Amino acid sequence: MKKRLGFIIATIVIIFAVFFMSSSFIIDYQWFKEVGYTSVYFTKVFSILKLFIPIFLIIFLIIYLYSRSLFNDIRTLAGDSVIKGKKIYNIIVVFVSVVFAFNIASKYWYTILQFTNSISFNEKDPLFNKDISFYVFKLPLIQVIYNTLLGLAAVLVIITIATYIALKVKFNITQINDITNVKKSKRKFAIISFVIFMMISVGFILKSYYLLYSPRGVVYGAGYTDNNITLLFNKVVTIVAAVFSFVSIFLILKDKKKILTGFAAVIVGLVILEPIAAVITQNFFVKSNELEFEKKYINYHIESTRKAYNIDSIEEKSFEPKYNLDAEQIKKNNDIISNLRINSIEPVLSFYNQVQTMKNYYNFHDIDTDRYNIDGQKSQVFVSVREIENKNITSWQNKHLIYTHGYGSVMSKVNSVTAEGQPDFLMSDLPTNNKTDIKLDNPRIYFGESSNDYIIVNTKINELDYPNGDENKGTKYSGTAGIKLTPLNRILFAINEGNSRILFSKDITNNSKIILHKNIMNRVKTIAPFLKYDNDPYIVVDNGRLFWIIDAYTTSDKYPYSQPYDNVNYIRNSVKVVVDAYNGNTDFYITDDNDPIVKSYSKIFKGLFKSYDKIPATLKEHFRYPEELFKLQCEVLEKYHMTNPTTFFTQDDLWQISSGLSNSSTTAEAQVKNKDEDNKEEEVNSESKTNGKEALYLMTRLPGESKTEMVLCEYFNVMGKQNMVSMLGARMDGDNYGKLVMYKFPQQKTIYSPMLFNNKIMQDKELTKEIKLWEGKGSKVVDGDIIILPINDSLLYLKTLYLKANTENAIPEVKKIVLSDGNQIVSGDNVADALQQLFNYTADQNAPVENNNTGNTQGSTNNKISSTDAKKAKELYDNALKSQKEGDWAKYGEYIKELGNLINKLNGQDTAKE
Repeated sequence: MKKRLGFIIATIVIIFAVFFMSSSFIIDYQWFKEVGYTSVYFTKVFSILKLFIPIFLIIFLIIYLYSRSLFNDIRTLAGDSVIKGKKIYNIIVVFVSVVFAFNIASKYWYTILQFTNSISFNEKDPLFNKDISFYVFKLPLIQVIYNTLLGLAAVLVIITIATYIALKVKFNITQINDITNVKKSKRKFAIISFVIFMMISVGFILKSYYLLYSPRGVVYGAGYTDNNITLLFNKVVTIVAAVFSFVSIFLILKDKKKILTGFAAVIVGLVILEPIAAVITQNFFVKSNELEFEKKYINYHIESTRKAYNIDSIEEKSFEPKYNLDAEQIKKNNDIISNLRINSIEPVLSFYNQVQTMKNYYNFHDIDTDRYNIDGQKSQVFVSVREIENKNITSWQNKHLIYTHGYGSVMSKVNSVTAEGQPDFLMSDLPTNNKTDIKLDNPRIYFGESSNDYIIVNTKINELDYPNGDENKGTKYSGTAGIKLTPLNRILFAINEGNSRILFSKDITNNSKIILHKNIMNRVKTIAPFLKYDNDPYIVVDNGRLFWIIDAYTTSDKYPYSQPYDNVNYIRNSVKVVVDAYNGNTDFYITDDNDPIVKSYSKIFKGLFKSYDKIPATLKEHFRYPEELFKLQCEVLEKYHMTNPTTFFTQDDLWQISSGLSNSSTTAEAQVKNKDEDNKEEEVNSESKTNGKEALYLMTRLPGESKTEMVLCEYFNVMGKQNMVSMLGARMDGDNYGKLVMYKFPQQKTIYSPMLFNNKIMQDKELTKEIKLWEGKGSKVVDGDIIILPINDSLLYLKTLYLKANTENAIPEVKKIVLSDGNQIVSGDNVADALQQLFNYTADQNAPVENNNTGNTQGSTNNKISSTDAKKAKELYDNALKSQKEGDWAKYGEYIKELGNLINKLNGQDTAKE
């Protein structure tokens, strides 16, 4: 009875243990089934199983047959007494084979599949003339196989030596003075010797291929010394070791120890001699005339790096600014002027989170830049969505059942602000106040950038939809996402999440669903972890719904001769991922059919990728050139814009990213500091690369083009100098998507870089006086983006200055717009004011007006204005400054608004008179 009871208990324990361990597997399967990618999930599972069995059999047979032969030798030496240990030995063999096979199959299943599904690059390396696919897809597996066989050989050597030593000790076989004198044991050591030296031979073949990643020479990749010294030694060692692997069998069997030792010494000597010869050649011969020796290899390196980062087809255009912009040109280029981006991401995001969150459980994670057709005109906007911030929600029921989703999109213009200097909203508030003709029927965000915590929908209680005054509007999820919480699933998820409330909550029914992987980055990485993803997903309003677009990259570190950046030396933006913010539908679209790596992925993971023509046309209109790729390409271009090997070697034309994002300060303190450090832009630029701000997406019209378009821009300086030498633009509209265009400025002329422009601003006495005044009474000036745009054959510079109270939750507001044509610098309360000062141009009239402006930041006074109006304007201005100093921002806003109304009124009167 006790035995039966023990058996029952043991059975129950085993069942629960198996159920517990398999819960994650079952849940993963159900989730992949929900999102429609079970084929992807089972690709890995089945691949591991398929690979495990043959790998296990091969390893087992090698070890078993070898050990069986070893046992026969032992039996001859020790007699039948050793048979008792044979069963234990066989168990060890099985265990070792299982460990080897599982480790290889689970760790390298993808490497093996890449090998069998390799795609040609149709490009060959310059040293061995092999297609690049060999290095990207095949060499990694060959290396794995080699390492495995090397490890297996090591195990067999250890087993053999340990067995003979243990045998001699245990059975005290005194008649065997030297184990290698025994005929059968000699055969074993002959086999081991053959394997070892054959592995050395193969190892040096592989080592030769890895010379293509050599860091030794003047550039990354095989240089003169690698090709003429190291490669030569590798070939010699390969041949000697291969020959010796066969000769060693004869020498061991014939007991020719001295000759055996001599051959081994030759190989050891070659291995030791190679680095010595390489160092001597490199330091005493190559470096004395390095350019002559390395020129060919430098050229290989440049060409390979430019191809690998897809910067080899940039359209380059010479651009020599004329500094001749005038009112007439501004009028003719009104499409560029009307799209000037005066708002910047950080202050606008701060404003959103202060004004538009409404409740402490909402948050704007990020702001994205996009373009939309609004009332028949393409306009650039900032757009974000209001997401649930879980850290402010404590109870389990609120966190997982009630506060399930964010609500609402907020959109504002990039080219205008209100009279108070605040974002000019197109969409805002709760429920959404939509001032555009952009359709938004479902503003709910169940999948976004914030929390990844699971939620449970369709319960007995309502979810919070959005707060409405003192009440909360409720809703029930009607989308397709989620796994049904059947009784069995409730047990599974309770175990998996370690929370019994899932099992015992009375609010959960059989019709309830649990939604997993709400965070979109976690979601896509769970489905396709082999892709690299851009860290800045962006939201798109399309056909009344909200969608996330994520840029995905295929990468490699095995592209020959290409310079690595952060362990990557090949990258393509070959995939766009679209995630439905309500249903969680996740679609992977191939956007670059020329990328061999994504083609390989599509062969391996059947059903994962969809073709480019399957992408909805309305979503294509919102595709952006990815920021991370662009930043990486810009970093590469700092050096690899040079295509001449001689210039590259001398490094006399190095660039550095100047950045259109100002990382300096216009405070009075920074002004003094900056005057002493005008030549230290490299430090500032180094910071600007890592300041976390979004790159410059601008709506403009490039020189020679007929339409405005979205362009991602970056600026370059001469290394260590403030003179701008080029501007790079990434186009992304229509058929121009992905095209890079570079405008190169004459280096012999001084062209304002963003930093040089910023320094000029800080040298303006009137403006710095104002800044000191603003910052004197508890306020802080915040820098906006510096934007440089080509217009005709000139450049227009713009910078926005924000002002905010020097408190934690202060709201930044646009205070001044600084404009320059490359000569004059002016500042105005808005773009129209600055344009009027700089070019005698009035945007409202589309015509020049009389102005006695001398280029100072204060502008001029129109003498048609009456003394009463002027006195009233002065009074409002003085009152505003007084309120600002006292920190009374409410009154400050009122005075500024009145002043703005007065100015508008005066503009109207003047227009009527003229």
